[in-house]
Amino acid sequence: MITRTSPLWLPPPELLPASRTALRDGARSPLAPPDPAGPLPDPRDADYDAYFGVARTRRAPAAALARALLTTTAEVSAWAGPADRRALGGALTVCRLLPSPPPARPASPPSSAGTAGMAGTAGEQALARWKAGHRLFLALTQAVVVALRDATAPGAPHHPGRPAGHDAAVLLRACAAAMRATASFTPHAYETAVRPSMTPPRREREGFSGLWSADHRTLVAELRRWGSAHSAACAAGCEAVRDLADALAEVHAAHHGVCARFVGAGPSLLGGGDSALHTLDRLAAARGGLLTPLGKETRR
Repeated sequence: MITRTSPLWLPPPELLPASRTALRDGARSPLAPPDPAGPLPDPRDADYDAYFGVARTRRAPAAALARALLTTTAEVSAWAGPADRRALGGALTVCRLLPSPPPARPASPPSSAGTAGMAGTAGEQALARWKAGHRLFLALTQAVVVALRDATAPGAPHHPGRPAGHDAAVLLRACAAAMRATASFTPHAYETAVRPSMTPPRREREGFSGLWSADHRTLVAELRRWGSAHSAACAAGCEAVRDLADALAEVHAAHHGVCARFVGAGPSLLGGGDSALHTLDRLAAARGGLLTPLGKETRR
């Protein structure tokens, strides 16, 4: 079974590198011991980190993120399917952490015991995959933030930087791949092992949700910034916004698939009377609207 005796070290969102070049340079820096930043100040953010085994470090943010991308990709690639492995390899490539995407290999059946270097009960395997996949998703989310910041950095062209925007789209598609791989276990294992691990009495707080993620909120802010910059520069929709919109739609489709598989018409842990799928659809529409705040066309 996947086990983790040490946390995944990620920088706090405010310390993320401001450019892809800084991230790539950080990947070549000597590995230094982490400088613990302590839990994030918001208790829900801190609880979210603790559940997924994430700790924050102030030291060498670019190097920390590069290492996190490599280690989490290696974990999840052990059982991800060929197409998702290619997407994850593409993410490492745009971050200059691999010369080219790794070759695809046949994936082990998702529900088989003892596959992909894992052992233990089906519930233990499912929980390990759930947490490992989310750690990868968080590292990729930080990489998307770096690319979007690079695209709208001071001194960038009037139009948000197209190469950085393209890299952000590649990284978002890798986020979708991570989401799909995260859920490669049975609904029964989710209901009996994974979902209870996110609720009282296993957790102190009710309403556990990805909305508790500080990295997710930072991504939303950067998508909004990119959309505002694009709307000011582009009189009509262009390939750049369509590329990002398509990638965001793929992330939503992957997330929707996870919810449909495990929760269906039932409520999310966040609470409320609506179904998890309806809640997710509303959030996805809001996220997509960040790219086109003036309502510009994004369809091909």
